[in-house]
Amino acid sequence: MRRIAAHGLHVLATVLAAVVLLAGQAAPAAAVTTVPGDAAGTAATRETVRAMTWNICGEAGGRVASDTGYCPYRNVPGKKIEGIARIVKEQGLNTVMLQEVCSVSHLVPLEAKLEADDPDSDWTFALAGGTRPDDTYQPDKPGVEFIDTEGSKCRGSLSGTLGVAIGVKGRITWKTETDFATPLGLAMGRGSVLCVEVAGWENHVCTTHVSNFAADVPKRLTQAQADQYYDDQIATVADVVGKFPSVVLGGDLNTRLQDRLQPLHLLMSECDQQAYDPGDASDEPTKFTRDGVTKDADGGILSYAGYTSSKIDYLFATGGFTGCDSRTDFADKADYRLSLQPACTKATPSTVPDPCEPDATGYSDHTPLYGSTQGGGKLSWRLDGSPDGFGGTLTGGASWAPGEHGGALALDGSTGAATAAGPVVDTTRSFTVSAWAKVDPGAGTSVVLSQDGKMISGMMLWYNASDSTWRFALPKVDSTTWSVDQAMAPAAPTGTWTHLTGVHDAAAGTVSLYVDGVKKATAAHVESDRWAATGRFVVGRDKVKGVGNAYLDGFVQRVAAFDYPLRDDQIASYAGRLTAPTGRGTALRDVAGEPLSQGCHQNLDPFGADYGTATTLTPTLTATVTHPDPSREVWAEFSLWDNTDRTQPQPITMGEAGSAGTRVRGQGTVSVPVPRLIPGHAYGWRVRTTDGTTTSPISTNCHFRAPAA
Repeated sequence: MRRIAAHGLHVLATVLAAVVLLAGQAAPAAAVTTVPGDAAGTAATRETVRAMTWNICGEAGGRVASDTGYCPYRNVPGKKIEGIARIVKEQGLNTVMLQEVCSVSHLVPLEAKLEADDPDSDWTFALAGGTRPDDTYQPDKPGVEFIDTEGSKCRGSLSGTLGVAIGVKGRITWKTETDFATPLGLAMGRGSVLCVEVAGWENHVCTTHVSNFAADVPKRLTQAQADQYYDDQIATVADVVGKFPSVVLGGDLNTRLQDRLQPLHLLMSECDQQAYDPGDASDEPTKFTRDGVTKDADGGILSYAGYTSSKIDYLFATGGFTGCDSRTDFADKADYRLSLQPACTKATPSTVPDPCEPDATGYSDHTPLYGSTQGGGKLSWRLDGSPDGFGGTLTGGASWAPGEHGGALALDGSTGAATAAGPVVDTTRSFTVSAWAKVDPGAGTSVVLSQDGKMISGMMLWYNASDSTWRFALPKVDSTTWSVDQAMAPAAPTGTWTHLTGVHDAAAGTVSLYVDGVKKATAAHVESDRWAATGRFVVGRDKVKGVGNAYLDGFVQRVAAFDYPLRDDQIASYAGRLTAPTGRGTALRDVAGEPLSQGCHQNLDPFGADYGTATTLTPTLTATVTHPDPSREVWAEFSLWDNTDRTQPQPITMGEAGSAGTRVRGQGTVSVPVPRLIPGHAYGWRVRTTDGTTTSPISTNCHFRAPAA
């Protein structure tokens, strides 16, 4: 599907309303451009963003390797696309953030390549143009700045606009570009921060390319001036991304001094600050540069001391990461000495555009840096008997008990189980599993959940009847022997609903058991004892000596699995705290109940210039709410206000009459009708979860515009 115009700017067939930025406008010196939206959209979810940032040096200067800014395969865009597509396919990425890219030469064929590799995918791209130094610097007119409002054009055989780009496996519904307020006419150009919103994603995605101006010291700038310009750019980036509740940021930040990125570290987690698995390195390099080069009069390299590496590309996310890696073998480290490459010199006729031969996989002088954010669960089964509360298969003595604790799965202790189609967690890596369970009085040992190996389950969470303990274990080997690493804790009396969580932290080498949100025990589980259980994920039994074992006698509900280790505070929240409604399920609806808008887009303009517009003056506000106790009634309290005229009475005030939505038990969608609105006015709304005793934090603000009369 083609969504990139010939001049390289992203074209949106349908653009959604952007959602509100809570902290106000961007810095006054930064120019902000937004693409307005309409009111069509889908609900947002906490999507796992599998992202890559890569400065592909797709249009860098220099013809031979000794030139400043030389880039391998500069005139071979197909080679750049090959490298990007390889990483996307190998890592299953759904987001790419690219710097130094040409809209037409790179993005158009890249989209086609990604969709050809995965015919069921639908990729969209957005681009923000940059300004190249030699397009703006006029040495004969000092102090005069030429500003190309469309950005620099790609040179030579390359076409389109030069800039930074974001591509997503989904539909981009809104974008904003914030230009840096750095001076023109210096050694590096002027860049921007590009951010997009994706239909159905809670996370926004942003990318940038920051200039460091070191080459301008001391000729044009003092060191203090260069440092200030750099710090100003980082402050702009922090200001832009800090307005999004959930965001992923990637880019070339042009510094190896991570202390200079403190404003970003205060807002987000940086993906390569830690190891995620045994043997995984942290702070890996992302840039390779030749050092100690000597050359002849024609620029041919006579000798060099080698390649030095540094980390100047970064990937951040508000929600943290489950893994991160720098693909260093994709950076060019070719030997360009004349003794090996005699044509790699300016003496070679200009009819040969690329006289130097890079490494076969040396796609850029930067490496691709990729990681996965902590997203929603790999599996989430409510097990309450509702049509959408279960995605597996019931076997044997398994049945639904709608009156039990808000609806639960009843298991008979002899044959009943619920199974997924295959494995859900990778038992060699970090993961989290959780469930609510009640074991009947007099029951024997009862397994809440497990995942099959060939002879024994690769992990199991169970009630041990002989000593009345809860246990979470990972066996050391797939065999008929019983050799497990297990964490155990005293169990409450049978017949009691209990929230259980098991965490395998591969980097720490531990398994931990949480009961009702509190960590009760931890045991070691070292790398040499890990193996992959590739059988089915199962609720209600495990496998021992190759056969089903310890069938649960009782009830189970709210089973979840994550492909990362939840933190203590996250587990406590899942077990016992009300959480604010997110974009999931929130919507504007018309009087007939048809959805009009996601309703929770954030918006840069407090006056509503790019709000989505509803189709009725009496819409309905809806939100999905969840109670940690599935048996409890839960509802929402809404607030709605007039953004156009703040002197108008507030149509709905949180906590007062008319603000409470419909009630559900445990989890569901609730709604409240809206009084007739003023035609053409812009409105904001928000919502919180409550059970009548406790209230959650308040959601992010949502905005829309009422239709004209």
